Amino acid sequence: MTIRIAAVIALAVTMVGLNPAISGACACGAFVANDKLRAQQETALVELTGRTESITLSVQARSEATQAAFLMPVPARARFEVANGDLFTELDRISRPEVKVRRVTADGDGSGGAPQSGSGATVVDHIEIGPYEVAQLAGTDATAVTRWLADNDFTLPTALGDALTPYLAGGWLVVAVRLAPTSGSLAEGLPPMRLAFETDTPIYPMRLSATAADRQPLRLYVLADHRMDISNPAPEGNTPDLTFAGAVKPDPEYPTLSAALTGPRFLTRYDGDFAPAQITDDIRITRSATDEHHRAVVTVTQYVRSPWRALAVPLIVLVLALVVAAVAILRRRWPTRA
Repeated sequence: MTIRIAAVIALAVTMVGLNPAISGACACGAFVANDKLRAQQETALVELTGRTESITLSVQARSEATQAAFLMPVPARARFEVANGDLFTELDRISRPEVKVRRVTADGDGSGGAPQSGSGATVVDHIEIGPYEVAQLAGTDATAVTRWLADNDFTLPTALGDALTPYLAGGWLVVAVRLAPTSGSLAEGLPPMRLAFETDTPIYPMRLSATAADRQPLRLYVLADHRMDISNPAPEGNTPDLTFAGAVKPDPEYPTLSAALTGPRFLTRYDGDFAPAQITDDIRITRSATDEHHRAVVTVTQYVRSPWRALAVPLIVLVLALVVAAVAILRRRWPTRA
């Protein structure tokens, strides 16, 4: 057993031996990279089937980093796989808001105005799949996990280590994913990753995002048997917007999603943008009171240049010409008496 653990740790040392200098966070986890990395959009699909929760995650980031790792807490040992990026393209098409155009006539040039167990960390699993190398870490406190990561050339800020404490105190694990972009940098992105685990309380981890430097944009889909509500991880901030709620079923137009469906299910979509300083909790996912359908409506204001200014001068000239012509006709009919 000791030999097996030593072998796994040796693999993990190779996996995380990148001596990163910069760290940050996205909505559901944290990044460590050798160059500045800014998450521009995080899109996730949470699938709920019985006690199994699956999170498919896609993070679009602006970075030229060539080496990076991603850390995500999970409540139980997770299964990891690479997901098909077409999934989110199909979900976006299904849930896109209805667009209504409001035309406003402007008197100006048409541009309008701007609108206002023990103390050590244990490697419980290791896998290499696609561009990812994955290790799952278990520990009794954040100090132990942070020390283990440091021993393997991971440099994490104290705030991020402290943010792991509540998860580990609750018996959670930390999934450490080494990102290996085939293009040489993260500028072109990475394929989505999928983690599945068992839980009695559906949840989307968000507390690590409190350590982020930038606002955290998130598009969260939930696929379940019913419409689902989510809690606000930043109670002092704006509530996530409900964008879509409706039934979905296998459809040839959406082959990637259909491959994951065994029959009709309910899709709910939320969009939010969170200030790190306001994030105090994870997102809790619960069943809605009803399965009422919903689709957001986006009103687009289109400024149209008023035609009257362009026609004003020709109309004035025309009116004057008509007046002159009328006066001339009247003079002919009623000539001036001598």
